[in-house]
Amino acid sequence: MKPRHFTSIKTKIFVSYGFIILILIILASNLYYFTAYHAFLENYTTSSKQLSKIVSQQIDNHIQIVNDLQKKILESNDIRDYIFEGANQGDPAEDRAFQRMIYMITGYDMAFYHMNILDLEDNILIPFGARYDSFSYELTPEIKRTVVDPATALRGSRMIIAPGKGSLYKVDPDVATLSFVRSFPRYSDSLSDPKGIIEFQIDLRSINQIIHDVLLSYDNKAESVYIYDENQDLVYPEQLSGTLKDFYIGLDTSVETNFKNPETGESELITSYHSPNTGFTVLIVTPETSLLSDKMFFRNIGLLIAFVSLLLLITITYRLADGISLPIIKLKDSISKLQLDTISQESQYQPKSNLNELELLSSAYNHMQLRLKESLDDIVQARTLSIHSQIMALQAQMDSHFLYNTLTIISIIAEENDDMQASEMCLKLTRMLRYITEDYSMTTTFCGELEHARNYTDLMSIRFGDKIHFEYHSDPALDKLPIPRLIIQPLIENCVKYSRSDDHTLHVTIDSFIEDDFWFTRISDNGPGFTEESEHSIYQKIQKLDNESEYPQITINGMGVANIYLRLKLFYDNYFIFRIEHPEQGASILIGGKMNYEEN
Repeated sequence: MKPRHFTSIKTKIFVSYGFIILILIILASNLYYFTAYHAFLENYTTSSKQLSKIVSQQIDNHIQIVNDLQKKILESNDIRDYIFEGANQGDPAEDRAFQRMIYMITGYDMAFYHMNILDLEDNILIPFGARYDSFSYELTPEIKRTVVDPATALRGSRMIIAPGKGSLYKVDPDVATLSFVRSFPRYSDSLSDPKGIIEFQIDLRSINQIIHDVLLSYDNKAESVYIYDENQDLVYPEQLSGTLKDFYIGLDTSVETNFKNPETGESELITSYHSPNTGFTVLIVTPETSLLSDKMFFRNIGLLIAFVSLLLLITITYRLADGISLPIIKLKDSISKLQLDTISQESQYQPKSNLNELELLSSAYNHMQLRLKESLDDIVQARTLSIHSQIMALQAQMDSHFLYNTLTIISIIAEENDDMQASEMCLKLTRMLRYITEDYSMTTTFCGELEHARNYTDLMSIRFGDKIHFEYHSDPALDKLPIPRLIIQPLIENCVKYSRSDDHTLHVTIDSFIEDDFWFTRISDNGPGFTEESEHSIYQKIQKLDNESEYPQITINGMGVANIYLRLKLFYDNYFIFRIEHPEQGASILIGGKMNYEEN
């Protein structure tokens, strides 16, 4: 057997609703977590795309500065004269003048790491920056293939060479540089073939500083930045494994931004921007581990929301379960304390709840109390009436033999004197007295009640002769129907008593029929009918009988209209008909009851 506290309404409501709420909270918190984190990733991806564009623009700006310096140097005729004439003379004064001219153009805080100028006619290399002394230059086939020939083919246009892909001269092999190369003719306004090559080398550390400053300014969580040129050569950083190099070059970030690193297997968020000016493609790579703190933040917020919501909803669920179960417990206590002698309006239960079902339950309980009290009163009154009737019958029985013997003697004397009418009257009167006094039961059959009524009407016909006429119509299906005793004859007696007069013949009709599972008997006459005062008086008595907690005693001599109503009510409860009707002439009373009603 289960413990009672596990099967209580409160526990079942709390556990059921609590479980449902727990599932909903888990779903809601997970939905919040994934929605918020997804929104964060979308925002981060958008900002990372913007950041890759900003990095590309900053590098473009730096390259544009270097490109402008190249043009300014090549536009100076004095510098051209020194390249093609003064550099091979070895004159220190001219060397210093050349250096001053360069500093005047570039400033002492140069935007590049080192500059090389090659005189293709005399093969003299003029360095500036990390080294200043000119020297004879040996043009190797490799340099000619990777630097000189592509630059001269562009005839003055800029060419960018990735680190390790070629250079006129590297001052320090350990310093990774990006070269900006272009060819130029002997004279600035000449369209002749190129006679010289100028190379600006940019230290990758300056590009690294640009990237670092941008990422720091925007507080981005990216760990790696990769730059490729239009030839898909790695520009930044200097070194990268072949697997990763090929992996990043082949990415199309215009459709997808989430990729898996082929070496570490870790997910990475990658955005890119392609510069139309330099042809560089900047990739910003953010490993998933870098976003772990943000992921944990949203997860913790989701857990916090779930915890707070769970506490709040558990409290609400508990109060809801308590609000449903407590009124029921109080109703149970009220029922357990209920006693028949304490049923009253004061004992009615008033629930402290706003639930319609509990209001209906309490209303039904209170209505049950009132019905129970009414039923109890009816049973007590019915038993009282039954005892009273039996006492009346006993009293009548004491004198009945004397009455019967006396009526028999009168009947014999009438027969001896040939007065058959008097003899018949004595016989019918004897039958009426026996019907009233010898049968102690409160019920009779329909045909028995009609026979008693006919004995009465036969006596009245003998007494008043042609001044009175009775007419019976009855459905034979009613003959064996049990009905209350003495409910038809008293109504006929009232017709004779109040409607008969010597100046006209009284017609009384007794019509009995069945309709809609009810039996009906209509007693009507052609007399003056009910006055308004008499009808009002009858209904007042009926209303008083309905409202009184104790019914009046019924006596044989008091069979009025109100008593007929009372006998029908006691027999049929509320399943009976009692109605005063108003025909065109005379008076009419309709009585009836439910055919299949079983008396409780």
